[in-house]
Amino acid sequence: MAQTAKTQPSRLTPSPKALQKALEQSAKQAQRLADAFGVVVPCIKPKTTARSRSTS
Repeated sequence: MAQTAKTQPSRLTPSPKALQKALEQSAKQAQRLADAFGVVVPCIKPKTTARSRSTS
């Protein structure tokens, strides 16, 4: 029984897809709040991939 518990994913650790979705929702909510209060939020530029760097 202890082995079964170790092989199953923990309910407390969400999947990477769920984490990404939560992060995006949090960012959108933060942006809406910043807009409501007139605060400028710095934006992080997406990382360029090796493919886009080599073609540029």
